[in-house]
Amino acid sequence: MKKEVPSIMAEEIKNENVKTEAQKAAENVAEDLAVTAGDVKDLAVAAAAEIKEKATAAAETVKKVAEEKIPSMDDFKDELEASFKKHANAKRVDMSKWEKILDDFENKNTIQVEIAEAVKSGVTATVNGLRAFIPASKLSLNFIKEEELKDWIGKKLNVRVITAEPENNKLVLSARDVLREEQEKVKEEKAAKIQVGLVTEGTVKTLKDYGAFVDLGDDIQGLLHVSEISNKRVKSPSDVLKEGQTVQVQVIAIKDGKISLSMKALEAEKKERKEKEERDDFRANYKESGAATATLGDLMKKNGIKLN
Repeated sequence: MKKEVPSIMAEEIKNENVKTEAQKAAENVAEDLAVTAGDVKDLAVAAAAEIKEKATAAAETVKKVAEEKIPSMDDFKDELEASFKKHANAKRVDMSKWEKILDDFENKNTIQVEIAEAVKSGVTATVNGLRAFIPASKLSLNFIKEEELKDWIGKKLNVRVITAEPENNKLVLSARDVLREEQEKVKEEKAAKIQVGLVTEGTVKTLKDYGAFVDLGDDIQGLLHVSEISNKRVKSPSDVLKEGQTVQVQVIAIKDGKISLSMKALEAEKKERKEKEERDDFRANYKESGAATATLGDLMKKNGIKLN
């Protein structure tokens, strides 16, 4: 038992020394950590202060530059007012031009223009300082080919406004509408000279199931109804007529500018005229013969007149 005591004491002393060393190491680590945290805090505070100072300086610099170099609306006040006035004046001028055009459009006024250039599918002209378009289909009563458009440059035309849209800057003209009206007017004037009862020659233009259209000249046409072709029954106009044939017709009616023609009326008139001539010949022969004893039947038979 006496031998075990020193051994136990030695073990306790060893453990005590280890504990002491551990405590010292722990104290040293804590001291190091405290110093490090403090240093980091100081560095952070210093860095934040430096950043704030630089940011403040930069902001002041930017503000100063902005105040010196960036102009305000007041700096352009005069130029802006001048620009607004110019735009307003230009707008008023354009609208005054459009107002005249809109008036022509509403009242279907005829105006004269000169063709300026040929473009795709039409030509252009200037009206009151505004560019207008005339489609090829509206240039003439006849078909105009694309390659023929350049031949219209420099020509003056009477036109009518058919599209006027100021908001879209769209202005379209037509010469065809004016030409068609002029043509119709001429036809009406010529047709007015044609009276019911007039006998004239014409040319068969077209054949229809219900009759034939006959050109009386000056582009005036009349309808020869199938029932007016002959005293005999005609099933179809093409049975007795052909296009291009010259026929003699009589005007039997005019209504709303439409002319009705008849060949049948001429047949009846021709028959009546023949009968009248025969009667006149009979009277003349009767007087010349002096044969008072001759019977009326003998004289009629002599002249080829039959009593029905």
